[in-house]
Amino acid sequence: MALSETSRAILQAIAKGHTYEQILVQDLAWTYHDIFKAAAEALEAPLATGEGKSYDVEEIRQDHPRAYEKWSTEEDGQLSELCRAGKNVSEIAKILHRQEGAIRSRMSKLNLVASP
Repeated sequence: MALSETSRAILQAIAKGHTYEQILVQDLAWTYHDIFKAAAEALEAPLATGEGKSYDVEEIRQDHPRAYEKWSTEEDGQLSELCRAGKNVSEIAKILHRQEGAIRSRMSKLNLVASP
């Protein structure tokens, strides 16, 4: 079963680390139920076999060497310091060698706020 266009857009926003609220303002017709439906559709989709995978971790790591690696306590501390120093997500991503979506997601988990 293929994902609907709405579900694909919602799942892409989730993958970028957007919060529910950030997703819902992208299209004012969307509701929480649309987010839940997107998750259900994704779970019903056939599992990828690796063929036709939409991304390659090694390729991503060429630009973001720490992409998809576990966060350390030291990195969490560094992220907190960079947020307090007024760095924006893009700047923090470059410093920590991670993708912007990973930075947003970790900031959300740690209840941090970066500069716009």
